[in-house]
Amino acid sequence: MKALLILPVFLISMATVLSAQTVYDVPLSGIEMVPRVQTPAMGSLQVWIESDTLYVRGTFSDLRGSYFAAQIHYGKRGETGNRIFRLRASVNEDNRSGEFKEENNKFHLRPVQRSAITAGNFYIIISSNRHQQGEIRGQIPRI
Repeated sequence: MKALLILPVFLISMATVLSAQTVYDVPLSGIEMVPRVQTPAMGSLQVWIESDTLYVRGTFSDLRGSYFAAQIHYGKRGETGNRIFRLRASVNEDNRSGEFKEENNKFHLRPVQRSAITAGNFYIIISSNRHQQGEIRGQIPRI
């Protein structure tokens, strides 16, 4: 009888382990921009994939200008590329800092996009009105 009780607990534990997702950190800074941007701004985002959906959450602060936009682009480290997704930020009253909530920043990945992110060819930029091409950037690691 005890063996029957152990087996269901083992199966539940395995299901939990199998459903866990790896979360990847994406630090953002002006040094990563192309060309580099001198700025005190910084950001710390987390990304992960569940099934074919990419999730993004995190914060940014100290932009030199008012928040303008945030996007995920295609491109290798040190290269610029086309916009793939637009992120939605909850901007603080100062308009220079804010948060990305995962429920507002989830994106269905097509197979070619999934291949690109798996290869580490996506990056995130946050733009201000002072640096509309991007003030801070972070490369999404290979997922």
